[in-house]
Amino acid sequence: MADNKSVEGGVKSVTTQQQAFKAYYASLTEAELLRIAANKRSFLDVAQEALANELRDRNLAPSEPSLSADNRTAAPHPSPLARMARKVRGLFSRER
Repeated sequence: MADNKSVEGGVKSVTTQQQAFKAYYASLTEAELLRIAANKRSFLDVAQEALANELRDRNLAPSEPSLSADNRTAAPHPSPLARMARKVRGLFSRER
């Protein structure tokens, strides 16, 4: 099969990527898990699934971030694309 969800003998095989996310999330504290769960929509599907499983195993329920909370966390950490766009704009503004 072409996807990561191959089935052998009726049992879904676990990919290396799934194992890596599972091990990483298992190593985090509850506070760290809840903090990163606030941004889970930006994660790969396999990461979201592993995070959901770890939260469920620990009986944790992340709260949905408010729109204002998203704006506060996004401002100090602009995306690489936003940083690059600012650099490019700065280059063109100096040429004038």
